[in-house]
Amino acid sequence: MWWDERKPGGAIRSLIFMGHPGPSLLVTGVLVAIAGLAEHRVPDGILVVQLVGAMLPVQLCIGVINDVVDLPADTDAKPHKPLVRGVMARSTATWVGVVLGAIGLAIAATINLATLGLDALALAAGLSYDLGLRRTPFSWVPWWAGMAVLPLEGYASVGSIPSRLLLLIPLSALIAIGLHFANALPDIDGDRRAGRRSLPVLAGADRSRLAGPASITAAGVIALLFA
Repeated sequence: MWWDERKPGGAIRSLIFMGHPGPSLLVTGVLVAIAGLAEHRVPDGILVVQLVGAMLPVQLCIGVINDVVDLPADTDAKPHKPLVRGVMARSTATWVGVVLGAIGLAIAATINLATLGLDALALAAGLSYDLGLRRTPFSWVPWWAGMAVLPLEGYASVGSIPSRLLLLIPLSALIAIGLHFANALPDIDGDRRAGRRSLPVLAGADRSRLAGPASITAAGVIALLFA
């Protein structure tokens, strides 16, 4: 299927996959939806364009840098990856990631300073994961930061962050841990062979398979109780 990056394809298709488009589009869509919830209406077209321009390049940057950092390990474990197949030079991909991140921050600045600051935090969280934390027991922390930023940035983009929204910071930790376990599950064996000591690697595949849904379910239950 066309959305399976393991299938052969041309250079353009490969370059698209280098940015991890699925998660990038999902996170961007959630941000736009949160801005709509904050205003109790569909955001106006200009704000939608600004939010997409602020978040999508940041997410694509995180995806590209992830592939740049993982190139040595992917050479053996994931030969279908674009950089492994030589679709783009590693140095060129690094500059593409830098430019994407700069574009996202520049567009976030056109909304307001709070949105810029939170967009920068989202970028920092993703890059900290790419550049080292993913290999440690603190691999879940960047996921937490990224999840906590989304609702705050969505509300900041339309003017203010209500104090009740701060409750989402601890709740987002449970969601982040659950998604982190789910995301890492297919790669646990490879990560262990590579010497990584992320939280899912330390927990093992069986515990990760249980912990992911359990964490997300717990977040939902607590949210309903507070609601």
